Amino acid sequence: MSRANKALVVLVVAALGLWGCAQGPANSAEKIKSLEGKVSKLEEDYKAATAARDAVKKKLAALEEETAKKQQELDQQLTARTAERDTAQAQFQQFRKSLRTLLGQAEAAIAAPAQPAAATTVSIDPNKS
Repeated sequence: MSRANKALVVLVVAALGLWGCAQGPANSAEKIKSLEGKVSKLEEDYKAATAARDAVKKKLAALEEETAKKQQELDQQLTARTAERDTAQAQFQQFRKSLRTLLGQAEAAIAAPAQPAAATTVSIDPNKS
């Protein structure tokens, strides 16, 4: 290859390089504008998602508080019902003891020999109705 051919190849490569560099910034400007638009859209989406997350957190906190109150009410009702049950059970046990005592007394009275009762005379007056 002669010197002239080498110079010609270098010149063509340099010209193509300059042409490519000249084309780059125009496409870069469009890409930059496109990317800036995407970034702004993503920032808006991020703000919307953050606001939605905060709203959901507040709602969750309110629901947890309500659940805690309901649980406390249920616990109080359970305590009250348990006390009522225990009271009723104690009354039932006392009633059973009283019945047993009365049955024992009745059986004792039946088993004991009958004592003669004082004789009482009742006069029936036919004039009285």
